Amino acid sequence: MKKNILALAVATAMTAPIVMAEEVKVDAPKVYGQINVAISSVTDLGMKTYDRDSRLGVKGSQDLGNGLKGVYQMEFGTKVGDALGTISGRNAVVGLAGSFGTVLVGRHDTPFKMSQPKDLFGDATNGDMGKDAMAGNLGRGAAGEDRVDNMLAYMSPEFGGVKLIVAGVSNLALNDGTTPENEAETEDSLTNAISTSITYGSTKKGIYAAVAYNTFAAETNANQKAYTEMRVSAQYAEAGLIANVVYQTFDDGASTDGASEGSNIQIGVAYKMGNLMPKLKYSMVDRASDLLEDGTTMAFGVDYSIGKKTTAYVEYVSADKNMMGNADGLTDVSVGIVHKF
Repeated sequence: MKKNILALAVATAMTAPIVMAEEVKVDAPKVYGQINVAISSVTDLGMKTYDRDSRLGVKGSQDLGNGLKGVYQMEFGTKVGDALGTISGRNAVVGLAGSFGTVLVGRHDTPFKMSQPKDLFGDATNGDMGKDAMAGNLGRGAAGEDRVDNMLAYMSPEFGGVKLIVAGVSNLALNDGTTPENEAETEDSLTNAISTSITYGSTKKGIYAAVAYNTFAAETNANQKAYTEMRVSAQYAEAGLIANVVYQTFDDGASTDGASEGSNIQIGVAYKMGNLMPKLKYSMVDRASDLLEDGTTMAFGVDYSIGKKTTAYVEYVSADKNMMGNADGLTDVSVGIVHKF
């Protein structure tokens, strides 16, 4: 009898964790990130090491039952080679996901930014889609590559490959001088800024297309100027080939001479051959002002896959003086390595 009781106790102890695991499903958070550093020689700046958006993040989801999940992400940027004081905030959101789609609240890339195709020079110091050398400092100089605070976003499920993303942004409004009391703040609203995108397909393979639009009220800007942005993107990725084009327009809504209005087109092509992937990008800015010349940038590079998560690269970026708005233009020769985890 004692032996039977002992055997039953041991069996109960061994099976209890299994029963508990079936009753409570816990999804472990995923830690991810990248370390990306290049040695670059840049016009008028000499040669130095440059961090290229190295980052560390954690994300995951929790099954809440009835087809509902809690989702979260917390991501930080850090400059490799600098003090830890340079840590910055990137995407940080919490939300709910289900058959209805996903709702997120917090700090995140706008739908406009998320609509871009694969940037062959993404995170590059001067070759990235949103950098001055590629966007020509149009409008706010960000080329729509915004990551904003105080955002409420809705991402729809896919319907035949089509997905809609809508986000409202509430910013602490600045003094606009319109109230009799000349108050230092005006009313916040989730419509202080609105960003939307409609996408089709995937940027990983096959045909991808997207249309996106931004409208930011004057209260969201230190210069107190409302602005609008529009972006149309298309990409084809198959059998090692990646080819894409992005056309975008900018209008600050305030300048009378078109100084900060115009359009930008960026074309990228790459072809993967074994471990090698040659790539190039061309960018041109067409300015609305007759007083400003149009600008162009060319970028060339080669990626070499050392392993599944590690890539070495050599890149060359050349932007003319009209693109940069200075007398010298810019050249950037870089050799670097990126490890993702």
